[in-house]
Amino acid sequence: MRTIPLLALCFIAVVAYSQTAYVSVQVDSNYNQWGWKAIILKNDLITFATVPAIGARAMKYDLGNLQSLYVNPSELGKTYTPAQNGQWHNFGGFKTWPAPQSSWNTGGWPPPPNLDCGNYTFQIDSLSPTYKAVSVSSPTEKWFAPNVRFERTATAYPGTSRIKMEQRIINDGTSAVSWSVWGVSQSIVNHPGKTDYQNYWVYFPINPNSHYGTSGVSPQGPSTAWKGEIAPGIYGVQFSTDNQKIYADPDRGWIVYADISDSVIFAKTFDVFEGAQYPDNGARVSVYVSGSVAPIYLEAEVKGPMVQLDANGGSYNFTENWWAAKVRGPNLSVDSVGAVAGKLAFNSSTKNLSGIYGVFYQGTAKVVFAGAEGEILAEGESHAVSPLAEFQLTDSVSIPNGAVTAEVRVYDESSSFVGVLDSASVSQLISTAVQNTPARPSGYYLAPNYPNPFNSGTVLTFSSPGAMRGSLKIYDVLGRVATTLVEGELGAGEHRYVWNPERIASGVYIARLEAPGVYQMQKLVYLR
Repeated sequence: MRTIPLLALCFIAVVAYSQTAYVSVQVDSNYNQWGWKAIILKNDLITFATVPAIGARAMKYDLGNLQSLYVNPSELGKTYTPAQNGQWHNFGGFKTWPAPQSSWNTGGWPPPPNLDCGNYTFQIDSLSPTYKAVSVSSPTEKWFAPNVRFERTATAYPGTSRIKMEQRIINDGTSAVSWSVWGVSQSIVNHPGKTDYQNYWVYFPINPNSHYGTSGVSPQGPSTAWKGEIAPGIYGVQFSTDNQKIYADPDRGWIVYADISDSVIFAKTFDVFEGAQYPDNGARVSVYVSGSVAPIYLEAEVKGPMVQLDANGGSYNFTENWWAAKVRGPNLSVDSVGAVAGKLAFNSSTKNLSGIYGVFYQGTAKVVFAGAEGEILAEGESHAVSPLAEFQLTDSVSIPNGAVTAEVRVYDESSSFVGVLDSASVSQLISTAVQNTPARPSGYYLAPNYPNPFNSGTVLTFSSPGAMRGSLKIYDVLGRVATTLVEGELGAGEHRYVWNPERIASGVYIARLEAPGVYQMQKLVYLR
């Protein structure tokens, strides 16, 4: 057998890693046939593009070929000279504004022109072997937020879907002023040629101590988009063309934009400052759903705290981290490792540990059991993970004696520890262990709806092992059909529908899934 020197092995490993984990940066004078010069950051997972000439908007943040940001086709290639003329040029994409909007001059609209559509300068940092970045700088605003300017730096890293978006607000005036940094992403709400708006959602945590009340939100006005608590502690917005906005003050710093038909999420994480003053009556996030006249999009918005900017260069930095992954919704939690769609669960009969996740890094994940002092007592097998595929954990495990916690740990492509994706106490896993249940007919399963009872909308989910012709209908207690959620040919996999009762009485209703050889029901309690 021929032996290879250790140094050569290390060199081979480094070369192999560098071939799969990279970031490129380029300048394209007519990127994507948009008609604008763009700076593009790209790795093997994501593509990010910013256009300096239109307020340095980020106009692309894609996971593979899955798009997130809306681009207004009627504005392609256009640029404008900022002017105090009351016009707003809606290009789409992501931009940074100073908040609150009510402080823009005296009328609150339009956005400060130099910041919104001015020609930003840019600088590229391509020297690092591990990341690439583009920094942009705005002109100083003259009219609607006088003497304010922005600097932003977007950084991409190898082997992850992360974009680090650093936003800096600067006061060039001779008097102190107070502003918040407000990041606004316009996102797509339909596939080309379709009006499949129902597939596009936003999720964020509900603050149990929200000053908006138990709902955790403050709607600007009524909308069918406001779905309420669609999973424990999680608020859901389903796009609807109602031209309304909703405000929230989540106690955890994350918000997700999701396309459930493609099972993909685009998330933002950010710091929350308890006790700080926030604009818009304390809003840390807000979601806007546009009207039915083009352009049609939704906005997922993140706001930093109000800060005083000292005269002559006082500044403040607020950072969003952007992430993307393939995973179903709704999401129960999001952090810098990934998103949870199904928490760790243990089946006491099969001895299987399971969970459903979207992972933000290319690499591996494994279950680790730790003792009271944090010592590792046992490890499960390694699973390949990627932002490009949902991670469905199934591990056959024996819980070791003395184990206190079970963690799902993630490692990047170089086997460096990234963080903990999910965790649970062993006592919790055992106490909530799933028992064996009778086999489901033909593998079909109608899950319990959530929330239940409910007073606005409720989510019903069923799974199918293959293509079928079937239906999911809601019946009243007299056996009359209240509504048909779906009927016809259905594909394999998970199907999710929202029932929003209208003009019907409170009471008990029955959801019934029917297919050849399949007949399953769930009881729903509707409280008006």
